[in-house]
Amino acid sequence: MRIVSVRDLKGNEIIGENIIRENGVVLLNRGTRFRLSFTEKLLQYNIEYIYIEDKMSEGIEPKFIIEPEQKQQLIEDFRNEFNKILSSKKVKLAPIYKIADSIVETLVSKETVYDLINVRTNAYDTYEHCIEVTILVYMMCKKLQIPVNQTKEIVIGSLLHDIGMIFVPKEILNKNGKLSEMERKIVQNHTELGYKMIKDDESIDILAKLIVLCHHEREDGSGYPLGRGEDLHIGAKIVAACDVFVAITSERCYRHGLPLNEAVILLRKEKLNEKVERTLESLLNFYPLGTAVLLSDQTIGIVENNHSDDLERPVVRVVKKDNIELEKYYKVDLKERDDLSIVSVLHNL
Repeated sequence: MRIVSVRDLKGNEIIGENIIRENGVVLLNRGTRFRLSFTEKLLQYNIEYIYIEDKMSEGIEPKFIIEPEQKQQLIEDFRNEFNKILSSKKVKLAPIYKIADSIVETLVSKETVYDLINVRTNAYDTYEHCIEVTILVYMMCKKLQIPVNQTKEIVIGSLLHDIGMIFVPKEILNKNGKLSEMERKIVQNHTELGYKMIKDDESIDILAKLIVLCHHEREDGSGYPLGRGEDLHIGAKIVAACDVFVAITSERCYRHGLPLNEAVILLRKEKLNEKVERTLESLLNFYPLGTAVLLSDQTIGIVENNHSDDLERPVVRVVKKDNIELEKYYKVDLKERDDLSIVSVLHNL
């Protein structure tokens, strides 16, 4: 399989993976022949890249952090709990722990590699955003070797970090344009409102409460609501980094998510904890399996495998030279070839 831009498809390509909407509905099944009439509908749902199957990419299979169907179930479970919280204004921790356990059990044996192509979201959906942030938060805790008991509370805090958003009017959350100064303050107030909602609940750990209050703080004290920086618990710093990363790479009602290279540049400007930010970057897979790339010798290939300790130098299946398909493909391991590098990602071949 390989990743292609929906805009570049010519028609009749074989779809490599089920294409699923954010509500879990399957739009197109694996094995379906692509029709140009599908393009507008996919773009309407912010689906800009899909997997296709062809001869050049035969045998290359994407590795999902969490299978799409399982992730959609987590989102639906979390949506149901959020709606109960909205009506009762009280958090029942048992269902939240169940969702947290499901995420941890799924990820505990997975490699810590984060493929943006598999996780791009509609960030104005608070439920999906919280699940996506929590997936990345757990991977960060694992990479940083945070103790298991603290990791669990950080994960709970991550799931609840935007609980205060239930108090923000939907017309502001879904506004198709820049927020006014007053609207921006209303949104920012979600940290304090969320904290006030849970601060007296003895069943919720103090670390999770801190994360709800402080996930928009920055290392230099420029964040909100407290203007605190270096002295915050690393759990709050991890959630802060993951929260902003998922937000800037996800689709919004008023803009497209940033590509990975642009997102990293913006991430570095966010005044995050340096160690946390570097760790986050180390998880990001710039070249997911199935990505078409142009190499420095002007050959074209498809990423066939990744090295978890060096994500910038994957194994590439070379399929074209001088823009002509080769009769016999060959493999290049960039980790062992200092004379070769990836020049750019290609949206199609």
